[in-house]
Amino acid sequence: MVTETNEVTETNERFGFITTTNSIREFLIESGQGCYIPAYQRLYAWDDKNISRLLEDVLHGIREIVHRSDTITFIGTIIAIHDTTYKTVNPLYKPELPPRVMTIIDGQQRICTAIMANVVFHNYIRGTVEEFSGKTEPPFSWISDKCRQLLEDLKKTYVIKRASGQENYRYYPRVIRAYLDAWSRKRNQAKYESPIAKLIWEYINFAELGNFHQFRFNPVDSTGNIIDRYNMVYEGFRYIQREIMQICRMTSDNQYDFPDLVSAVQNSNFSEEILGFSLPEDVRKYITEEKEDSHYIQFCHLFRLMILARYLNNRVVIALVTASNESENGAFNMFEGLNTTAQPLTAFETFKPEVVKLETLSRYESSPSKTYITEIESYLDQYKKANEKQSATSEMLISFALAETGEKLEKSLNSQRRYLRNEFDRLNNIDQRRDFVKSIANISSFIKYGWHIREDQNSIFYPLEIEDEEALVGFEALRKLNHSITIAPLTRFYQQALGASGNTQKRLTNEFIAAIKATVAFSFLWRGAKGGTDRIDSHYRSIMRIGIDIQGETTLPLARRPEKSQSSLSIANYKKALQLILEHKGKISTKKEWVKRVSLVSVYRYPTVARFLLFCASDDTVLDNSNKGLIKRGREGYNPMLKLSQWNDSAYLSIEHIAPQSQNAGWQPSIYEEDHTVHTLGNLTLLPHEENNIIDNKSWKHKRLMYTLLAADTREEFDSIKTKLSAEGLTLSKKAVEVLSKSQYLGLCKSVALFDRPWSLKIIQKRTQRLAELAWDRLHPWLFS
Repeated sequence: MVTETNEVTETNERFGFITTTNSIREFLIESGQGCYIPAYQRLYAWDDKNISRLLEDVLHGIREIVHRSDTITFIGTIIAIHDTTYKTVNPLYKPELPPRVMTIIDGQQRICTAIMANVVFHNYIRGTVEEFSGKTEPPFSWISDKCRQLLEDLKKTYVIKRASGQENYRYYPRVIRAYLDAWSRKRNQAKYESPIAKLIWEYINFAELGNFHQFRFNPVDSTGNIIDRYNMVYEGFRYIQREIMQICRMTSDNQYDFPDLVSAVQNSNFSEEILGFSLPEDVRKYITEEKEDSHYIQFCHLFRLMILARYLNNRVVIALVTASNESENGAFNMFEGLNTTAQPLTAFETFKPEVVKLETLSRYESSPSKTYITEIESYLDQYKKANEKQSATSEMLISFALAETGEKLEKSLNSQRRYLRNEFDRLNNIDQRRDFVKSIANISSFIKYGWHIREDQNSIFYPLEIEDEEALVGFEALRKLNHSITIAPLTRFYQQALGASGNTQKRLTNEFIAAIKATVAFSFLWRGAKGGTDRIDSHYRSIMRIGIDIQGETTLPLARRPEKSQSSLSIANYKKALQLILEHKGKISTKKEWVKRVSLVSVYRYPTVARFLLFCASDDTVLDNSNKGLIKRGREGYNPMLKLSQWNDSAYLSIEHIAPQSQNAGWQPSIYEEDHTVHTLGNLTLLPHEENNIIDNKSWKHKRLMYTLLAADTREEFDSIKTKLSAEGLTLSKKAVEVLSKSQYLGLCKSVALFDRPWSLKIIQKRTQRLAELAWDRLHPWLFS
């Protein structure tokens, strides 16, 4: 084993690395060594599950050591740069720095968790030993002496003690973070404001004041609320306190399996391997025989604390990869490939060090790239669970690759990592690389403020001001359809507007609005005519990557940096590409062709498509009195449906089949001769969910009365129709009566209610044609004007 380790160390030195295996204690108590977390690293992020896993691994090792004296617990790799020139340190007070600064590239979560555990051990052991003060019997004097030695060891893991310094400032926290913290022995220079450094510093002062009660980390603002950036360390520290107390007190509800002490102390391996020394016979005898002693429980509690602390520090092992400043690039490359926390780093997280290298560690905090990275993280950090963050990152990067180079990026983590690295390396200068990062930030902003918002919100496209409600409703329909392929083209226009100001921004914002409308029109005309997607995604990819070339008509690609052609970001170019695809690939060049195709589609099977087309068809319409059952376009503003208030109104959320989906008594058989007929636009309307459930599969006679009721113009008419329903023999449940009584006016039912003949195949076909024509009239100008 020793030989293998030496060979690895020698081999790695050829590449500027030294690889060693260290216990937690060996790494943390290295004389004069301070751990420095660079600015690009995310804040502490381990939750209860991560901490529990570590504690369970420790307990498993303690149980195993009874049988195998060489048991260790390996928790992964820590990658660090030995910063001999202090170029990563900011703010820099060079004379005040500890002798050895280790910049942590990967592993801060494990380091910080171990330190928090050691602070808890130190706090609990100090308090418990104090309860034995004055007791001179051999078991108590022995454990008090051993605990004092352990306390000194534990303190060294989280404190660097300098020879001198003002007040407690001679004590440095072992771990600090760039910009938020500064090591110094001088009061006016020292600063410990990062979560982990603040916790250590507050405990240093707590212990130095001679406090023996339980330490509480409570970083609150003026209102008494925990400050956001401290929340994860605050919660993690409290959780560690609770769990260690539970483990060591062995309460009845203890979920942890700590070895039985009586059995353990009779095994010579147990104490020698964990504690490092044999137990005196009087201690062994006390644990085995003195269970009635009033101090027995506290003694055993303290003994378990010693075992847990010693195992965590001496038997929990890391692989430490140390690089010099000259090997900084290699350290970042190694970081990129590692998965040392059992949670794979996202492609963005492994890319981030490349951006830091671009700006250099010393200048990163004030660089433009830091602004862009912060924007990206403000989106991704909304996702607390690792799998959710991976998914969000993957979706963002797939859209980014399509917008950036037109490439179809796979979901594979390796593919995404490779794409970011290769494309970044391909760029020639720092400005181009900054623009690359900026483009990712723009995508993340678009998704955060537009695509992925809460159910009770509408897209706002911050910081742009979009007041065109037709465009906003269309965008909501795209989101509801989860038509994520459209993120890439829309983001190109979005980021163009973001980069402008004044009148130019207004003009480009209007282009963005036009792009939304063109995208909505194309997508819903296509889906309405075809039902399914029919390769729509591949057509969007062609627009982005290579442009369109059909029968001598061409467009340039829309991607920012297409590989084989010049890019053209203009609304005219984009619309032309969509038009060519609709006309030539989709075979839809006239209203007549589109209406014919829609009439054969079971559009109900695509609810968002059906609902949006019904909205478009019903926008600003009036009753067609010369054709009962139909509507026609009225004056602009007469009955606007393409408004967010209408789209979000519960009155229009549910799609209702006029003739039921399955034939029953009272409905004409011809409606059901073709499978698609009952699902076409002409047999659909929009209702609230509860009213839809009540109307359900009733006969046409009764349904028509209910539509008349829901579209009644006056209260008197409403009450009269309710009486008529009863006279017609339709018995409604108490719930149905209550729902209908409270129902709001539903004007979309009016034309159907006025159709006073049997509902038939003919009226469905006529109504389908009319609704399709009206939807085309509303959408066509968005794409072709």
